Amino acid sequence: MGKRFSTMDLSKLSDDKALAIAAYGEAVAAYRYIELSEKARDPQLRDSFEQMARDERLQRDRIQALLARIAPAAGFYLSQEDKLAVCVGPRLVDARDDARFDEAMKLVIASEKRSASFYLRYAVHAHDGDVRALFSELAEVGLAQVQRLRKLLAAVGRQIAEPCPVSQLRMG
Repeated sequence: MGKRFSTMDLSKLSDDKALAIAAYGEAVAAYRYIELSEKARDPQLRDSFEQMARDERLQRDRIQALLARIAPAAGFYLSQEDKLAVCVGPRLVDARDDARFDEAMKLVIASEKRSASFYLRYAVHAHDGDVRALFSELAEVGLAQVQRLRKLLAAVGRQIAEPCPVSQLRMG
């Protein structure tokens, strides 16, 4: 599992670049939830993952709307370092059997944690109040998503061993 972390100095990041990174993270999350919903055998998992994909797309759309307001002509190339700020592992997850499903869920949960951490850490550096507010909100939403995933997995009898429980994250 991709355990590398981004080492970027968030204090030097501009709001528009931070929004572009955030939009990437939300797009990847939506894509992963779509993949998981298509592979899920359990109807509860399938429905939950479909809803999560919709939620992630809405978050991405909010981020992109704010980016369009702040920097309408912005266009960014995101480096691997940029992508590591919000994602763990490859964009595509493989959930075709139980072992691969468990590994995919570890990546999804780790990415939710990493995104939440990015949002919270960047919020203190944001120049625009709307960016600060959105990132603070998305940090909370990300941590709630981790809890939602844990409860969902427990409800269907799956226990995923996470390498870093949320309680150990230093978020501010």
